[in-house]
Amino acid sequence: MPVNLNLPVDCVVEVSVARNGSEAFVTVEPPINGGAEVNFGMIMDVLKGNGVVYGIKEDVVRRIANEKRYSERTLVAVWTPSVDGVDGTITYRFEKQLKIAPVEDENGFVDYKDLGLIRTVHKGDVVADITLPTEGSPGTDVKGKTLRQRLGKKASYSVGTNTELTEDGLQIVCSSDGNINFRNGAFCVDQVVTISGNVDASVGNIKFVGDVIVKGEVLEGFTISSNSNIIVSGNVNGASLEADGDVIIKKGCINSHVIAHGSVTTEFCERSNIECDGDLSSTSFVICDVYCGGELSTKGNNGGFLGGKYTCLNSITASNIGTKSYTPTQLTVGDNALLAQEKETVLKQIEKSSGELEKITLVINFLNEKKKELHALPEDKEVILGNACRQKVLLGVEINKLRKRIQEIDLSLANRQYLSIDCKGYMYPGVKIIINDAVFKVESEYVRSRVSLSDDGTIHAAPL
Repeated sequence: MPVNLNLPVDCVVEVSVARNGSEAFVTVEPPINGGAEVNFGMIMDVLKGNGVVYGIKEDVVRRIANEKRYSERTLVAVWTPSVDGVDGTITYRFEKQLKIAPVEDENGFVDYKDLGLIRTVHKGDVVADITLPTEGSPGTDVKGKTLRQRLGKKASYSVGTNTELTEDGLQIVCSSDGNINFRNGAFCVDQVVTISGNVDASVGNIKFVGDVIVKGEVLEGFTISSNSNIIVSGNVNGASLEADGDVIIKKGCINSHVIAHGSVTTEFCERSNIECDGDLSSTSFVICDVYCGGELSTKGNNGGFLGGKYTCLNSITASNIGTKSYTPTQLTVGDNALLAQEKETVLKQIEKSSGELEKITLVINFLNEKKKELHALPEDKEVILGNACRQKVLLGVEINKLRKRIQEIDLSLANRQYLSIDCKGYMYPGVKIIINDAVFKVESEYVRSRVSLSDDGTIHAAPL
């Protein structure tokens, strides 16, 4: 049967979808012989029939239908791609590898004894900054299929000793004061610094908030400063130690300067300057300058205070005091003895200031007499007079303050401190002992004696 080529043929909607489901295209073939024209519903039905249900651009579909755009391949649907999550990161504020080198300050000066061995941190200091991973977001292709995203991974890190993660997880911070180091994959804060050998040019000066332990010696010219305690297994020779706590030197302290707000213990001490708020003990002190706020004592039988100057706010216990060669040795005991020394200094200041006041008064009187005679002084002399008057007032104020201080000292000295010095061995001539404002000079040898204050305020020595 022959085909009637004049029969009407409707338009044909063709849909093509990208292999990955990202896009869908529509092509409409025109109708023939008055066949049905394209319309919006027709295109939507064909899209649906081809499984395209998401991301459809309805405005574009309407335009195709309304404008009868035939034989054009048009993008009508677009997916929403998935967004992968971002991995978390960690940024450390300290170098993992400690670099031993002289430290340069902000002014460009280099301290060759500061090698940066200690990196002091305080509680709350930030060790590392962390960014948290993100989840990203899923996507949907044009056929409505959900496209899963890759989740971000957490940054890899460990929290070391005396550090902690903040509640929001964004930082690692120090949970104590100390020295920060990187070991076993994490930054740790050590509350004790241990030097396995000597403190010398290979180590440099040490300044630390916690305990400092030195297995070797502290050599000449080097300094250790600690907000806690210092322990040295060897000698301290020509060095300086300063601690807010105790200082323990298991061998000798030689030609050194030690300051401790706690106690100090050393095996022997020679030609050194020691200041401590607590107790101080050693086998012997040889020509030292000592201030002790607690008990001052020597250990053993053969040592003692062998020359030098010693000030102690409490009692003193000694093996021997002085030497057979009569080396000058001074022991000052109690707060009142220090006040007596201060009184002597203040009296000298009063005498000096009073002398200056007399000279200035003479100048003022002379210029005032000239002013009466001449009825006026030359300009330069008037300036001298004004300066002299001001100086006279200042000296008067200063002298009054000094005299008030003398009164305070005398009031304190009225309350005597009955402290004593016990000497288990020999006490030799050349020794000078001060208790309160009394002075006792040893002029003959004493054996096993106690030096103390009598009821009449004088010092006497009696057998132990």
